[in-house]
Amino acid sequence: MNPLIDKLPTKIKVGNEVIDINADFRNCLQIILAYEDNDLTIQEKHLIMVQRLYKVIPGDIEQAILQGIKFLNCGETSQNTSEKRRVYSFSKDAKYIYSAVSQASNVDLETVCFFHWWKFFYYFLDISNDCTFSNIVSLRQKKKKGKLTEEEKKAYIESIEILDINYEEVKEESDFMKAFNGGE
Repeated sequence: MNPLIDKLPTKIKVGNEVIDINADFRNCLQIILAYEDNDLTIQEKHLIMVQRLYKVIPGDIEQAILQGIKFLNCGETSQNTSEKRRVYSFSKDAKYIYSAVSQASNVDLETVCFFHWWKFFYYFLDISNDCTFSNIVSLRQKKKKGKLTEEEKKAYIESIEILDINYEEVKEESDFMKAFNGGE
């Protein structure tokens, strides 16, 4: 599929069935947020995706999951099956992503009735380098590679609640270690 010449899909072929889908970015983000939720099993995540994405539940659930994931990946088939650690989170970074995509698309995401997921994601890929979200991602990438300057390290530590995707886990671990060591 070529988004320059083809209309963005609003149906998915699952086996011999062609099924209407809810392709609005809000719905797809709800699915992705479920996949980010560590409290859900993979089966629960798949169930949420199938129930939210398809307007009619397909007969072949396994194919529905595979085709649904392909749709969420904007038609791309993942070549790398190993889980890469993302440097952004649609839940933690929501307000920064909202602002950046609104700026990139020149669309008020709150007032638009329907905004196709792929269109949203294409704008997401085109976020400018001079926005807060890009700066956050840049610092996370540098930290991941161990390339932060001394000044950036200091800034990272001062803003760890915003910058560290797993801050709550780090904070809980730190609180546990304080308690373990007899501290407050």
